[in-house]
Amino acid sequence: MTLRLVPIVVVAACGARPVAPPRAAAAPAPSPGSEDRFGPLEVGADYRSYRKLTDHPFLSLDHGNLWVDVYVNAIGADAYLRGDDVPVGTTIIKTSWPDDHGRPAAVTGPLYVMQKRAPGYDPAHGDWYYAIWWPDPPPEAAPKFTGPSYWRGKSPKIAFCAHCHDSFDHSLGGLTPSSALPR
Repeated sequence: MTLRLVPIVVVAACGARPVAPPRAAAAPAPSPGSEDRFGPLEVGADYRSYRKLTDHPFLSLDHGNLWVDVYVNAIGADAYLRGDDVPVGTTIIKTSWPDDHGRPAAVTGPLYVMQKRAPGYDPAHGDWYYAIWWPDPPPEAAPKFTGPSYWRGKSPKIAFCAHCHDSFDHSLGGLTPSSALPR
């Protein structure tokens, strides 16, 4: 037996009250792999308008021995610099460059993203969102980054960010204390 669905069309008569549209359902959970697909940067794409907290790049052993600059949006820059808990919505970006004989190379490295989310996003990791975005990794990065990469959110590929940051001051998501930032 085959079940056949017949479309039903409802036409409102003149003067009838409009029917309210259905309420939007909650956003669906990301499909497997969707937080690993490359695409435009979603969180922190406007980082150049953020407050730059470093006068010049510093060598970050924790970020693959890359040189980094730190940018923080207006929501959390002051709290970050004071070493206070940062408010929900704080976005931190680290731009990076490989080391070239003791200085930043001309080629860019990955962009690191952190955002403090509302309680319940990921309580085990201080409700921090992490992402790594790298549109053009060089061939020597191929063992880990096999092409344009954008790992984010709760992707298993980004779990190492939370793991490392968890071992530091949880209120700042394992960020370098502001007193240690070169200015």
